[in-house]
Amino acid sequence: MKRVYAFDSLKVLAIMAIFVIHYPIFYAYGGEVENSIHLSLNILARFAVPFFFAVAGYLYYFQSINNCRSYTTRYLTKLSRMYISWTMIYLLITGMVYQSWYPVTFSAPFFYATFYHGNLGSEIMWFMPALIIAVLLQFVAKKFNLSSALFAIACALHLIGLSGQSYQPLVPFEIFNPETNTFFINSRDPLFFGLFYVTLGYQLARVNAVSLIKRFPWPVYLVGVILFSGLSIAEGIWLVKGYGGIVADYYLMTIPVTLSFMALALTLPTVTKPSIFAKTGEHSGEIYLNHGVLNIAVMSVFWHMGVYSDPKISALVDNNFALQALLVPLAFAINLTLYFSIRGIFLGCFGKQTLSNFRESAIVTGAFWLLFIYTKNDQGENLFNSQNPMTLIAATSVCCMVYYTFLRFLSSSREQQSIPILKHIIVGTAVSGYWIALSASGILDFLTGIYQIEANPYIAVLSSPLMTFSLIFIVSTGITLGLQRWVYTPSVEAKKQASHYY
Repeated sequence: MKRVYAFDSLKVLAIMAIFVIHYPIFYAYGGEVENSIHLSLNILARFAVPFFFAVAGYLYYFQSINNCRSYTTRYLTKLSRMYISWTMIYLLITGMVYQSWYPVTFSAPFFYATFYHGNLGSEIMWFMPALIIAVLLQFVAKKFNLSSALFAIACALHLIGLSGQSYQPLVPFEIFNPETNTFFINSRDPLFFGLFYVTLGYQLARVNAVSLIKRFPWPVYLVGVILFSGLSIAEGIWLVKGYGGIVADYYLMTIPVTLSFMALALTLPTVTKPSIFAKTGEHSGEIYLNHGVLNIAVMSVFWHMGVYSDPKISALVDNNFALQALLVPLAFAINLTLYFSIRGIFLGCFGKQTLSNFRESAIVTGAFWLLFIYTKNDQGENLFNSQNPMTLIAATSVCCMVYYTFLRFLSSSREQQSIPILKHIIVGTAVSGYWIALSASGILDFLTGIYQIEANPYIAVLSSPLMTFSLIFIVSTGITLGLQRWVYTPSVEAKKQASHYY
């Protein structure tokens, strides 16, 4: 099917809505915690994740028509690469910034956090395993001609999931409780949330709902978006203020809001070229994954300002209308500027093919070594002895195995899978040598030592490990990509030429 540029354009709006959720603007405005302004904006923004899920399900139907197994494999491996690489990044950030190293204990909570709830590195990563699991279940259902049955099950699970949201005070039972359960800790998860909206989008495509939707012009659905968004705000405030419910991830009214957005996208005038919003929306997945880094930086500025420790400063910030109103647009603009600037530099240096094929593997190797060097145990001591030669040799071997496994089994192309193992070993060993040299030279210790925690908030954040290690990580990822291009490109090009010749 042709690309629906309206989906991409609305994804930009959805990403901004996620910024509204993760930057708690107007939270205590006027001295009232969780006031109506904050609640209204937060609830209004809750369409974002369901919309992403529904669009993914809708497009999955069309993309998987011809060769379902092949497309599903490529799609899930792509999502898995993104999930693994960014989970490792957020593990580093939470460890180095908050000194909170997740204990690696192979227990049920660790397994669920890694493979189901997706909150091992950061809470924002939950979306990735939710989408992976939902698409995998949809693939199985399609294979056995059970798509309708899966949708019915997803509807039932979603209704149960509402009991773990704002509707908890209205039901006589409690299923989701992190204090008493290891699995049912949150109904914002693959089965009770993601599955419903992915299968909803899939069913819209499967039953050709677009033929019915297009009977009405797009302004009708715009009115629907506004109307149902207003009703969702009313529903949320009624539950939170009237019954003491939590500020939920989804509501009943989220369903018609999402459907209205889907219908709006499918009925907007068709264009032959993408707008600037559509071009931006094409990168919504990566923007979602990296926005947490800037969010932590902004929250760090507030922390250094004393917002979280000094009631007077907190009140000044909370009641500054201009700051509360401009925080999200400014953060969004800065995030986009940084992302597209870094991406543009990498594209210019390494080309689209190298960036597409090896980006995540370059991230994984760098994150592996920083985790090896800095991960601490419960006593605050380094988990690994990075000064021991035998330990370094073992770590290099593990890095090569991880790197090879990552490219071999999570590769997006047959050309990558057929690259000789020796080349993988060369890259893995060279990258390992690079990080060992950085550590031995004292550069990494220097970066941790320049942190001026007592300086003004902006200097403190700029000199913090978050900023200094982000910079060296970006540079190091670029060096790794350059090495990968140099090692792999001749092999890949030769295979293409041979294939073309025969």
